[in-house]
Amino acid sequence: MTETTTKRWGLITKALLMVFLIVFSYCVASAKTENLPVFGGSVETLEEAKTTVMGIAGATIAMSVVITFLPDDYATPLADSLADMNKYFILMLGMIMFEKLLVIKGVPLVFRFVIPVALILLLAYMVTKREFFKALSLKIFTLAVVLVLVVPCGTALSEKICAEYMPYVEETVNLAEDGAEKVEGISDSTADKGFFEKISVAFQSAIDGVKDLFDYYKGIIQRFIVSIVILIIAYCVIPVLTFALLLWILNQLFQFSSFKIRMRSGGDE
Repeated sequence: MTETTTKRWGLITKALLMVFLIVFSYCVASAKTENLPVFGGSVETLEEAKTTVMGIAGATIAMSVVITFLPDDYATPLADSLADMNKYFILMLGMIMFEKLLVIKGVPLVFRFVIPVALILLLAYMVTKREFFKALSLKIFTLAVVLVLVVPCGTALSEKICAEYMPYVEETVNLAEDGAEKVEGISDSTADKGFFEKISVAFQSAIDGVKDLFDYYKGIIQRFIVSIVILIIAYCVIPVLTFALLLWILNQLFQFSSFKIRMRSGGDE
C-alpha cells in the first residue's frame, strides 16, 4: 500500500468519523441532554432560585400592605423604597428564566445545529486544508462549548460562593412575612396608644409610636437591600462572569488570533 493510498484511507476514515459525530450530535445528543444529571440539576437549582426571588418579592408586597398602617409622612418613603425594588426582582427573574430556557431549549439546539455546523467546517478543512475553515470551526465549537457549560458552571459557582449568604436572605423573608402577619392580625388599626401597645406585645419589643414602627420597617428594608445585592450577585453577576471567563479560557486555549495571522500569511498555500 502506497503512502498516497494510506493518506487517502486516513482521510476517508476521519471523514466518516466526522459524519458519524454530526449524525450523533443531531439525532442522539440533542434529544438526550434533558436526561443528563448535570442539566437536570441546573434546572432544579434555577427553580429554587426562582422560588427564592418570588418569596422575597411576595414579602415586599406584604410589607407594602402593612405600611398602610403608618401615616403618609412615614409611609411614603418606605413605599418608594419598596417600589424601587421591583425592577431588581424583574431583572433577576428574567435572568433565571433566560438560563432555564438556555438549558431546556438552547442546549438541544446547540447539539442539533451549532456543533454539526462546526464539524462540517472541520470536515471542509480536512478536505481543502484551508485554515479559514479550521479557524471558523474552532470558533463555532468554542461558542457551543460555552453555551453548553455556562449554566451548569454558573449555578455551581453561585451555590458554592453564595451558600453561606442565602440563610440571611431566607431570614429576611421570614422576618418580613412574620412582621406583616403580626400587624395584620391586630384588629384595631387605629394609631392610638392601644394600637402601639398591641404592636409592642406582638413584636416583643418597645414600639411606643409611629416612629418606632417606622424604624422597625426601615431596618427590614435595609435587610432587603442587602438580600437583593446577594441575589443579584448569585443570579446575575456570577452567570455573566462565568460566560466571560469560559469564553476567555477557550479563546486563550485555541489562540484564535494566531489563526488570523495564518489566514493572512499562508491561507493560499
